[in-house]
Amino acid sequence: MFALIRTYEGLSVENLDEATRKANAGLRTILQESPGFVSYELLKHEGTDGKVASISVFDSRTEAQASNETAQKWVRENLPFMTKPHETAGELVSH
Repeated sequence: MFALIRTYEGLSVENLDEATRKANAGLRTILQESPGFVSYELLKHEGTDGKVASISVFDSRTEAQASNETAQKWVRENLPFMTKPHETAGELVSH
């Protein structure tokens, strides 16, 4: 399995709430329909205002990379206030 973590920073409370709501309602549904989908989670960083991370897990690197392009397009179209994320990716070695 392969995971992608996208971390967004500098969000206001209102933007963070909107991003969370829209991602749960919209992006999650799209990713669930993607080949190789395993899970999608959102993480609000504890003790850090304005920072959220999405964690996507797919069966393979190829499927994860394809989903990343889908997610980036969706964020640009639905959450234009989001900054460019810091991305981390890698094979899950224990789960």
